[in-house]
Amino acid sequence: MKLDLIKNELKNHVGDFVKAEAKEATIVWLKDKALPAAREVAEAYTTALRESSEKEIGWCKFRDRVFLPCVVDGALWFAGKALEAMAAKQ
Repeated sequence: MKLDLIKNELKNHVGDFVKAEAKEATIVWLKDKALPAAREVAEAYTTALRESSEKEIGWCKFRDRVFLPCVVDGALWFAGKALEAMAAKQ
């Protein structure tokens, strides 16, 4: 029962936590901490994909060598540019 009470209180007062300072801090944290960590993981993932592409043939080789690494890198690039733009507006 107490968990439901806490959940309802948080839902009813969530607006108290959505302040400009919290939003700015979230953008800065995402840009400075989360994005670099995601890039490290993505680097390891794309390296493993490229290594596995040596064993593939045809479209699967293209998928592992080019397509998936480009999708991952492109998504992180886009997220980084968006975070930079949002941080610059603050």
